[in-house]
Amino acid sequence: MKNREFFKGIPFAHRGLHDNKTIPENSMAAFKNAVEHGYGIEFDVYLTDEGTLIVHHDPSLKRSCGANIHPEKIKNADLDKYRLFGTDEKIPLFKDVLSFIDGRVKLIIEIKVTKKYEKTCSAVFEALKDYKGEYCLESFDPRAVLFMQNKRPDLLVGQLYDPNPIQRIYCHRMKTHEKAAFLAASVKTLKTRFYEKTQAKDPSVAIVTWTIRTPDQLALARSKADNFIFESNIKDDSYIPMPPVK
Repeated sequence: MKNREFFKGIPFAHRGLHDNKTIPENSMAAFKNAVEHGYGIEFDVYLTDEGTLIVHHDPSLKRSCGANIHPEKIKNADLDKYRLFGTDEKIPLFKDVLSFIDGRVKLIIEIKVTKKYEKTCSAVFEALKDYKGEYCLESFDPRAVLFMQNKRPDLLVGQLYDPNPIQRIYCHRMKTHEKAAFLAASVKTLKTRFYEKTQAKDPSVAIVTWTIRTPDQLALARSKADNFIFESNIKDDSYIPMPPVK
């Protein structure tokens, strides 16, 4: 049951504890805010063409920075010119995020889907080799999940499980959903009996669900999953307030 032990207790802030106003997602400010409130943190990692690991979610900087460029194509010399969502916050380097968090909270690190998944996973392994904190790794890409499982069976590796049937078929063909230490389940699929059957077959498999935003989703997450990744929004009253840290 050690896989499920990792997820017990404290929930995880989605892309850090941001507020969609002054603290943008996947920023050092969002990670600082999460640490100060005692939440675990979920965030996303890309490997640039220059071999730098950066923290960013979208496959383009258009939404976050107003620049139509893929994260992989960002040059190190240009990193300082991009600002997140109209704030002064920059795109963080993975190494800087690890240095700041320094084991104070648990991490869920998502490997973003690209053709260079092997290089990305290997670079993440290298960056984490001296990190003393608790973390797990996950990806939507079953190739990345399988690569991580084979190369580092000592690590906690999970399969992100999407409502998209094509992605699920891809996972099932490669059987990563059966080999993963945990399934990161969309809350949209959480009502299905798939996850109950999975844990009945292998009680060690953890279920963490994303992304919890409303009271109904929060109640469902607490009844069906080992833990959850949540997001608050001070500009939207339908979102949950920050859940209590237990």
